[in-house]
Amino acid sequence: MSVTLFLEEPIDGEGRVECTDVKLIGGVVWATPADDPQEVVVPLTNVTAVRGDAVEQTVEALEAPGGQFTELVTDIS
Repeated sequence: MSVTLFLEEPIDGEGRVECTDVKLIGGVVWATPADDPQEVVVPLTNVTAVRGDAVEQTVEALEAPGGQFTELVTDIS
């Protein structure tokens, strides 16, 4: 499956990124580009749209310095 992440401010001259997976956690988007295994982290304020085939939402316990917290995680694939 393919996910397209559309950006307001381009990254490396590109206004969109083709991804294998996009996760929205809080106010941050974690995207895995299709041609690069390294994740791209984008503030939600720079995202204009995300196009994908499936959306799954879960509440996950995330580790952080000082403890653990729960957050709604939206996975788009």
